[in-house]
Amino acid sequence: FENKTMGFSLWSLFKAGLLMTNALMVLNRPRFLAKYGLDDVNNMTVDPTTRPLQVQAIGLLQAVQYLKVPVIVANCITILFEMILGGT
Repeated sequence: FENKTMGFSLWSLFKAGLLMTNALMVLNRPRFLAKYGLDDVNNMTVDPTTRPLQVQAIGLLQAVQYLKVPVIVANCITILFEMILGGT
């Protein structure tokens, strides 16, 4: 019986960040986030200065949409490394 545990490394942090970025990218803002008011800053029901954390979350979700091509490249590199090196 072999005990395999995931080590705390830069590669593990990179994969975790990539996984979170992928999760944010697949969210369909109008469909899933509109009911929470996170689809667009202009559609907020309250003054944006009173909800700065909500405005930051909306900004993050909008910024992630511009990372499609770099995230696709990072996914391909990660998959290749995991296949070649026998991922953990």
